[in-house]
Amino acid sequence: MYKEIWNKYKRGLKFLLPFILVQIIFQSFNFNLQFTNYDFIGEGGSLLENFSIFNEAISNNIVKISFELFVGTLFFSILMVTIKTLLNKGTVNYGESFKEGISLYPRYLLINVVLFLISSVLIFLGFWSIFIPFMVILMIYFNIILTPCKAYLVYYNTSAGDALKKGMAMGKKYSGEIILLGLGVGIVFIVIGGIMSAFNINPKTNLIIYSVTSFINVNIQIYFAMFVMNICKREEKVQKEILGY
Repeated sequence: MYKEIWNKYKRGLKFLLPFILVQIIFQSFNFNLQFTNYDFIGEGGSLLENFSIFNEAISNNIVKISFELFVGTLFFSILMVTIKTLLNKGTVNYGESFKEGISLYPRYLLINVVLFLISSVLIFLGFWSIFIPFMVILMIYFNIILTPCKAYLVYYNTSAGDALKKGMAMGKKYSGEIILLGLGVGIVFIVIGGIMSAFNINPKTNLIIYSVTSFINVNIQIYFAMFVMNICKREEKVQKEILGY
């Protein structure tokens, strides 16, 4: 399955290249959320104190959060439509992808808001050391079962509620494949990090290394998105076989 998706990814790379370049530009302007100045894990303290720290972190990053939610949602909804077209061997038309992405935008945004709220609650739990094991377990669990939800929304053009419900069911069913791919991606990042550490390379001060690592990172993200979309396509075939058509 992984090799099959890789072959499809290579064939569709020329159509995905504009999205890859845009995502690299976003990353180069540091549009990713920066919570590194805030140490949430195991801080303890009262509920009010912890909420105040957490609220400060959100407030100081409100522009980036808003960008990720509103602009990022539009970008990824169009990207996912394009990926669906590639998997179904259709003709990629960026104008049509944009129109379909716009129609999906409110529902895609709603799912992203739900995922953001879930992540926020889990991070907030990390303030108390006693909850850290539960936070880690729940974060891994939700990352697995919620992975197909946005792809399900795009592939089946359904409601946000239906995408969350059935996407989670699909996430449970294909959890093994998702975990295996996640482990593979983790190993790739560990190897890259190890190589840079061994040669004392800092991507923040080396433009060439930064560009290469960003390119690899974005390609992995989009490959993962295609993998999840293919799960939806695969499940569609399974359901058709069950129903006998």
